[in-house]
Amino acid sequence: MPNGWLHATIDLIAFGRPYFDLHQEKDKAHKTLRSEHRIVKHEWYQAFGKFWTFSDPFPPWLKGFIQAMRDTEGIDRAEEQMVSTSHEYLDRVWDILSLPERKYWESFFIWVLFNPRILKNWAGVDVVNGRIRRVVEDREIWEFCTDTKSEYERLRRYVEVVKSNDEIIQDMLQNYG
Repeated sequence: MPNGWLHATIDLIAFGRPYFDLHQEKDKAHKTLRSEHRIVKHEWYQAFGKFWTFSDPFPPWLKGFIQAMRDTEGIDRAEEQMVSTSHEYLDRVWDILSLPERKYWESFFIWVLFNPRILKNWAGVDVVNGRIRRVVEDREIWEFCTDTKSEYERLRRYVEVVKSNDEIIQDMLQNYG
């Protein structure tokens, strides 16, 4: 299982917010159930092979379901559903990675997280000014999101500790430009 900070970093890149609390809640059962925690609040993870595969991780019917959710429950709820679903996908991918591959990806995402210019120019997340690049009616806009900046700072502080406690990640990050 990838650590919550990795889920949150990928969410920051994909959605403009880290959804750190959503992942903590989703994986709360890990404290008592350890690796078996995915039997609780991990429905999409359990549905692997039945309703989705690596070659079709987000089938059309799921996209339609999320679109309908957006129309009935609002864009924030639909985005939370997308975050939850992508959490399960990352968990499944993580299961098949070796330890060296996991360390590589952790290091890469820390490197991205610690580079606000890359977040802004590549991912469309301006963590310095609290803005997210969105496409609305085929027009690109920078939408203010008051939580982005503080949530980024919270996530970065957390990952600073992760990095300081992991010599493998420190060594790998020395090789990034």
